[in-house]
Formats: sequence, C-alpha cells, structure tokens
Amino acid sequence: MGTWKTEKMGTEHKMNTEHSSARVEVCSSWGCGGPVAWGLLLMFAFILQSARAFPEEIVVPASISSGVDEIELHYIGENPVPEVSLKGKADSPLPPASYQPSEPTLELLPGFSQGERFGTCETHTERVGHTTTIHLEPPVPCGLRLQRQGQLLDALSYTTLHLRGTATGRATFSLADHETDRRQDNVPVITVTGPFNLHVSLREAGRRLDLRRLSALVLRADGGVVQLALEECTLIREPDTARSSPGVGFWVWDYRAAIMDPHAVIKACQNAGCSRLLIQIPAISEDETLWASYATLFPFAKARHIDAFALDGYPEAIQEPGVLAAKVKRLLALVHWDVIAGVQVDIEPYLVPGFFADESGPRRYLETIDRLKEAIAGRTRLSVVMPFWFTSPTVQGRPIAYSVIDRVDEVAIMSYRTEIDEILAIADDTLRYGTLAQVPVWLAVETTPLPVERHVVLRREGRREVADAYVDDDRHRLVMEPPPRSVDPPRRLVWFRVHHRVAVRPERVTFAGRSRTEVRAMVKTIAQETPNRSLAGVLIHDLKGFLALQE
Repeated sequence: MGTWKTEKMGTEHKMNTEHSSARVEVCSSWGCGGPVAWGLLLMFAFILQSARAFPEEIVVPASISSGVDEIELHYIGENPVPEVSLKGKADSPLPPASYQPSEPTLELLPGFSQGERFGTCETHTERVGHTTTIHLEPPVPCGLRLQRQGQLLDALSYTTLHLRGTATGRATFSLADHETDRRQDNVPVITVTGPFNLHVSLREAGRRLDLRRLSALVLRADGGVVQLALEECTLIREPDTARSSPGVGFWVWDYRAAIMDPHAVIKACQNAGCSRLLIQIPAISEDETLWASYATLFPFAKARHIDAFALDGYPEAIQEPGVLAAKVKRLLALVHWDVIAGVQVDIEPYLVPGFFADESGPRRYLETIDRLKEAIAGRTRLSVVMPFWFTSPTVQGRPIAYSVIDRVDEVAIMSYRTEIDEILAIADDTLRYGTLAQVPVWLAVETTPLPVERHVVLRREGRREVADAYVDDDRHRLVMEPPPRSVDPPRRLVWFRVHHRVAVRPERVTFAGRSRTEVRAMVKTIAQETPNRSLAGVLIHDLKGFLALQE
C-alpha cells in the first residue's frame, strides 16, 4: 500500500501500487473482444504514453543531503514539469498502530491485575468493592501499559480522566504517549492525597501529548512511600450535546467584484443559506481609496447578518511574515473591531520548496501564525486554513495541526471530497482534537474545476541494483532510470526507488460539473452526520465556482 498527498487540495489516501499488466486486467474483467475493452485499452495506452512523455531528468531544488529521505513529484494536468518537494528523515521511528475504543467509559483499573504493569510497584485487588491497592516507593515510578497487542491507545475521543480512591501520602498520575515514552518521559496530570474523587480534564495533557498514541499511565510517589487504594480509574467520553446549527460560508477571492457590487455578493450568499463570507484582502500596493472601499464591506455584511472575514495568505508568507502582518494591521486600522468577524489566513506553506526537508519549515510556519496573532492583538478572531493531513507530520514531536489549533481561535480544514464517508474519515482527527481543545472546526467542499494530478513518491535506496532512479547531486538532476555502475567524470549519485505512483481524479475531490443541489445536500449531510461538537460549519470553495454550477 502507498500513501499520497495532494498538497494544494490536502489529500491523503492509500492504494495498491503493485504493478500489473493493464491488458491482462482489462481482458480478465471485460473480455478482449468487445468495444468497451478496446476503449479501456486505448485509455491505458494513452496514460502509459503520457507517462513516457515526461522528461527523464528533473531539476532538484537543493542538494540531496544525508537528511533527505523522500522526493515527491507532483504533476498537474498536462504539464510535464513537476513540482518537486523534499522530505527529511523522521527524527523517530513511526509509532505502532493505535486501537480506538468506542465505549463511552473505558476502564483502566483492570490492567493493574492483568500483567500489564511496569516498574517496581506491588499491587493487589481487594475482593470488597474491587479496589486495587498499589504500593509506591520512590524514586522509581511504576504504572500501567495502555497498549493492547502492541497497539497504542487512541484516547483522543475521551475528554476526562475519572479518579476515585484514597492515598496515604502524595501520588502523581501522569500519561505518556509514544514520543514521550521513547524519551523515558511523561506528562503529569494530577497529584492526589487523602480521599479523592476527581474528574480531570485531558485538555491540558492533550496540548503536550498526542492522545491518539497513548502508551502508559504512570504513577509516582512524591516524598515517600505511598499506598494508593484505587476504586475508579476510567476515561470518559462526554456525550454529544445539543449545538447550534452548523453555519455555511463562501470564500470570495475577487475583492474588486465584491467592492463593485456588494449587494450581489450578499444576495448570492443569502440565497445559498450562508452566514459567512471570507473576502480576499487587497494587495498591499493598492491605493487608500480601494482599501477604504474594501473596509466598507464589513459593516455592510454585518448589517445583513452575515459574518465577514478578511481572507489572505500565500506560501511565501513563512519567509517574510512581516508583509502579511502589515496587511492585517493596515486593515484593522480601517475597520472597527465590532464589525469584522475575523481574519482568516490560507498559507499552504508546503508549496514552498524544501518545506519538509527539515523542521525549520514547519517552525517558520508556526512562527508566522504567532506573528499574525500579535498583529491582530485580540481585536478579532484568527482563523487558519489547513490540509487535513497536517495531523500526520510533526514539529518538535507534535502534530502540526494540533500546534496550530493551540494557537488560534478556529481552523478550517480542506476536506475536499465528494463522498461523506471520506470527508468524515479524513477530518476525524482534527474534529476530535477541536472538541478536546474547545476550538471550532470548519470543514470545506470544493466546487471549482480541477485538473488530473499525478504523484510519484521516491524513497532513498541503499542498494544500487534495486534502485530505479537516482539524483546526480553535482548537477542537481533527478534521473528517472536505474543508476549506472559508474559515471565519467566521477560524480556523486544518490539512489532512489519509486515507492508509489498515484493519479488523482478530480471528480473525487470537486463538485465541479455537478449541481448546486448536490452541494447543498452534502453540506446538510455533513451537519447531520458529524457527531463532534467542534464542527462549526462548512465552507464552500468558492462563491464563483458554486454559482457556475447548474441549479
């Protein structure tokens, strides 16, 4: 199985990448004598011919250091020149898979008597009340492994740790995830002494741990020998509570059209049942007159019960965040705080070459968000658009998505899919963390036309005989063919192997070519079938694309 990501659309999927003959597959499925089969054969031949049309040598944007482990080629439409991105080696090995319990209350206490303990503590279970008594001696901590058959515990759906019992002395409960456990560390949750019956929020622990990958519950005696009689030790999933109806919003990129005819924009929004508009900020080079006209859009929308957000962002902002911050400050100097609903930034930093080559790229991205937060200075909300797969890459051991959520007032996820099951699956981790962190999460659907995209991912290979591509590091060229035994004059070659190839069909991602009725139905379905309290609404990309659809 291979994993691919469309950076601009925020896509990650798995598919089989085993090579097989297109003709054999078609013939076995359809028979070779019919017109359908020959049509499919011609289609496959066209795809293979197109693949061969791509250049065999591709410019690599940087030297392939020992830290670069992966190269991704992203072909858009018929363009034979791909976007090239480099990815560094992971700082730590990938964690084991996690199991995700579904019960509303997860009992942890039985584990102390089932051989899953670690450390030097002694435990026994009393028959009366099923109390587990634990003897703790400093300084060595002990605890309970939360893994099941080698899998980590995905506890992100749980918001509360319930502890009840009695402690003679002081005992501290801590949690460890895969990363902290690897460093032989943990995060304290609560210290108890005497009788206790506590419901501890996991929100603060979730800011320091990845609750999807819990590995251990750690107990420590503070200041002496402790006897801990535990009657209750459970994780609790809060029941779904009533929430206001999720909102609907549109992205508007043409600020000139919005300024020229704000009535038309508002009417289109109202006719679609929307409650939010996110309108592109003018270029910094535009004159004061246009900026002043743009500023009038916010009170105009508010008077008609529409929340208007200022919208901006571009990948290069992580290199010069001061420019984007200056635009935000300029706008807020023109707009009163009570008429602007917020500022939303759509940076897409992964489009900067080498963004994932090391941690400096993700760190600059988070620093840019901090810089924008300082520029806003609490005068309005800060919203950030992210791809859903930002829950996977980490910076300083923490998922990028969760680091963003910890900094902002809300997020919008590019959950571009045309099937509800896929939308809910790819947005699940962000929605669950949004619920824990109490940060609103907007999902998004796409309506603009998109080209076919192809992704080729290559991984570094140490064996020349199995490599099917190489980088000529002296010439900064990726050559898509097996490496030669030698080159004259001698040059440094770095070997790679194609890990997987994937074609992304636009009909799976965008509603372009379909109807407004289908888009409305999807928005309604998302609102009905998403159980997470963090769901704030659905954004549609974009108003122009939506209005171009047939009714």
